[in-house]
Amino acid sequence: MRIPQKTAASQQREELADIIKKDVRDCYQCMKCSSGCPFADEMDYMPHQMMWLTNLGLYEKVLNSKSLWICASCLACSSRCPRDIEPAKVMEGFRAMILRERGRTNVSAEIPAGVPRQAVIANMRKFRR
Repeated sequence: MRIPQKTAASQQREELADIIKKDVRDCYQCMKCSSGCPFADEMDYMPHQMMWLTNLGLYEKVLNSKSLWICASCLACSSRCPRDIEPAKVMEGFRAMILRERGRTNVSAEIPAGVPRQAVIANMRKFRR
């Protein structure tokens, strides 16, 4: 009997679920998160689109998007979510995955210009665990 190997996407899904403790598959795309986001116009993928990409398992698109670093972690999206998915927590989870992959605790030199200070602090707090 052959044991199936875990794909990169399934490993990423497990890692994200471990970080955020939520099931993103509960999102039914009401778009309330995007309508409340103060930075949605600046993002390449709005919060509801990030949830959809996550549901589809398109983690590379999410991990390479500038939306992760534009998110201010203001929790406006999370407060509007009728399913209590907390899109801000999902974004923070993806940022934590990136920082863990890099294996560095001091990434201030690599952070793109214009990244909200709150996002940096949230990731540092999450990464230290």
